[in-house]
Amino acid sequence: MGKALTTRKKVYDILEHGFDGSKTSRLFSGFIVVLIILNVSAIIIESYKPIGEMYHQEFLLFNIFSVIVFTLEYFARIWVSVESPHSDRSAPIKSRIKYLFSPVSLIDLLAIAPFYLSFIFAIDLRYLRMLRMLRLLKLNHYFKGLRLFMDVLRKELPSIGAAIIIMSVLVILSASVMYSVKHEAQPDVFDSIPSAIWWSVVTMTTVGYGDVTPVTFLGKFISIFIMLLGVGIVALPAAMLAAKFGDELRTRRQLLEREIATALEDGIITNEEQIAIERLSESIGISASELEQAILKYNRNMTCSVTCDNCGKETTSSNRNQ
Repeated sequence: MGKALTTRKKVYDILEHGFDGSKTSRLFSGFIVVLIILNVSAIIIESYKPIGEMYHQEFLLFNIFSVIVFTLEYFARIWVSVESPHSDRSAPIKSRIKYLFSPVSLIDLLAIAPFYLSFIFAIDLRYLRMLRMLRLLKLNHYFKGLRLFMDVLRKELPSIGAAIIIMSVLVILSASVMYSVKHEAQPDVFDSIPSAIWWSVVTMTTVGYGDVTPVTFLGKFISIFIMLLGVGIVALPAAMLAAKFGDELRTRRQLLEREIATALEDGIITNEEQIAIERLSESIGISASELEQAILKYNRNMTCSVTCDNCGKETTSSNRNQ
């Protein structure tokens, strides 16, 4: 039983530590990342009919190989999910079920499900290729920046949702105004409000395809205000995410520094404290190298040079004892 637990912990470290882990972990992560990129490249190349028909068998075999690898990885992650800092080791079945319904697990499932579903249901090849593109989302496992972005996106979802609602309202209102103003002058272009919505979207996002443009003075005058308004409204979600991204990084680092400070109150970090700090850094997406730098930085901040009153020599002393 103990050997199985040790093996499970080793497999967990290989799968979860990614490029910040051991040599084996880095090699495995590199292999999966390259496999994902090759899968996406194969899907793109296969869509070109002459090549797709000529190398149909090769593409099929490569897809089968990829699905086998991704399936083994998927079930391995379910098995080792008990080792996660967020799981309850006393209830492994409950922890695994919880992991099954987590976003990262569902992404892994979506990466392999289309292949197996194609044996049960007749899926159009175009849609099958589109679903296989979801394998790109698996990169979230191997790049912590993507995890941080997803966390920020999830936290800011209400604010972003509000910004999207405001944009939708402005698009509909501007489309309605332009339809009322331009319907008679340009009935072939502004023949309905849905048609005007296309113009409104490309105008507010400042894309401006040029296929739908007002020709009258009033139409152009209204378009000026809509374009200026669109610059601010469309940029709002991006600005919110950028600000929150920086705040989240700062908050995570401060949390880790507080944990290190608590552990170093007695001057040393015990094995239990080291494990707790490593688990915290892993859970908040901070690499092992960043953790080591944070500990060294805190140690430097906790010590300073003082002059001895008796001999006049400089000695190193802890700030806590001064």
